[in-house]
Amino acid sequence: MKQDYITITICDQDYKIKCDESELELLNKSAAFLDIKMSEIKKVSPTMTKDKIAVMAALNIISLYLSKEEELKEFQNVSSEIESLQNSLKLEGFDE
Repeated sequence: MKQDYITITICDQDYKIKCDESELELLNKSAAFLDIKMSEIKKVSPTMTKDKIAVMAALNIISLYLSKEEELKEFQNVSSEIESLQNSLKLEGFDE
């Protein structure tokens, strides 16, 4: 797979990163999301160091990720229950 170096900007600092072409869009979206989260924290706490801002942003992003992961598990459980009910109905002759 072809890899290119791209430059992303987070909190007014440029980073040159090697990336597969297939992951370019995701990396750009990720960098933009991180930049937004770090800018939000910097706006509320302007004296906080960039390192601390990065850690706080990482914690916020991971928290969001884990909550979405938990929601996905709940949806998968509901989907399994629906599938089970559909199978039961089919066995009883109520199939579509």
